[in-house]
Amino acid sequence: MTRRYAVLGLAVTLVALAGAARANEAEVKAAHAARIAATIKGDVPALGALLTDDMTYTHGSAKLETKQEFLDLIKSGYYQYKAIVTKDETVRLHGDAALVSGIVEVDVISNGQPAQPKLRFLEVWVKRAGKWQLAAWQSTRLPAPTP
Repeated sequence: MTRRYAVLGLAVTLVALAGAARANEAEVKAAHAARIAATIKGDVPALGALLTDDMTYTHGSAKLETKQEFLDLIKSGYYQYKAIVTKDETVRLHGDAALVSGIVEVDVISNGQPAQPKLRFLEVWVKRAGKWQLAAWQSTRLPAPTP
C-alpha cells in the first residue's frame, strides 16, 4: 500500500512540475512579446521594467550597451524600431532562467539610417520576485543570401 502511494505521489509531482514548466514557458513568451512591443512603441518605462538592472544588449554589429545606454538611445530617438519579427523561436527553461533563441528580422532607424538586419538571437531571461526580466540579448547578423 505504501509503495502505491509513493508512486502516486511521484506521478502527481511530475504532473505538477510539467504544468509549472508550461506556465513558465508561457510567461517567458509573454515577457518576450511585451519587450518587443515596448521597444517598437519606444515605451522606455515599460521596457525598463522588463530588463534587469545589469542587462547587457549586444547588437549584431557587436556593439555592447548597458541597460541605461540602450534605454537612453531609444528615448533620444537614436533607435527607432519600426518592426521586430521573430521566427523559429525556442524557449529552454533552466529553473529561474530561460533561454530564448531564434531568428529575428528588424526594421530600425539607427542614428538616422534605416536598416533591416536579419539576425540569429539569444536572450537570457531570469525570474526575479515572480516576474521574468531580460538579463542579456546577444545577436549575430546572418550573411546575405548568395545570388
